[in-house]
Amino acid sequence: MNPPASPAAFSTRAHQLLLCGALLFPFLTGGSPALAEVPQYDVEVVIFSNQNSGSDGEHWPTTLPDSLGTRDFAAEGQFSERPASSYRLDGVANALRQSRGYSVLLHTAWRQSAYDSRNAVAYPVDASVQDGARRLAGQIKLVRERYLHLDVDLVLMSAAGADGSAVYELNEKRRIKKSSTLHYFDHPRFGMIAIVTPYQSPEMQQQLEAEEAAAMEEVVDDEENAAETEPLPADDQLTR
Repeated sequence: MNPPASPAAFSTRAHQLLLCGALLFPFLTGGSPALAEVPQYDVEVVIFSNQNSGSDGEHWPTTLPDSLGTRDFAAEGQFSERPASSYRLDGVANALRQSRGYSVLLHTAWRQSAYDSRNAVAYPVDASVQDGARRLAGQIKLVRERYLHLDVDLVLMSAAGADGSAVYELNEKRRIKKSSTLHYFDHPRFGMIAIVTPYQSPEMQQQLEAEEAAAMEEVVDDEENAAETEPLPADDQLTR
């Protein structure tokens, strides 16, 4: 039977556990506060139209929404466009292209910092699609507060703009419950599939690994020092 631990030994072990938790907490919660202050994400989207969608009795407006001209488009330099070689939704886009019922309007990806709703920046969308016959415009905003979410505000319209053609608007806010999974934004006439992936620069990854290794080494040193200085049990405990 092992002798009971002395109060001093118990106190030392409790101190080590608290120290270990304090040192490792930043790594368990996504990095040190300084490094995690402005996290970055890679956002990739495939926007598509539904060619076979009937009216189903719905009447679509023929004028642009009032908000189109007043949207908070982002300043230059807030986004880093990703090369096509980095795309993860090629399979989704190709499947849509091969289907007679759908048409890919835009497939793009970018990297950006994520801020709260007050400081969030909006990725601007303004593209002519299908040989210039239609125009896709609006914005996609990544917001990070208690939860990460995408705010989508897009319109699909005739490129002429004033020929009486219907205007379709996709206005939806979706929480990103799990990164690196597909998220769907639905509309009877067109929709969007998005994937949001946390980005960590090689420099940040190296710094986190170095800090984690240093934290673990400090915990090990403290354990070794505690073992050397831990008092021996009383003589009467040795004879039990």
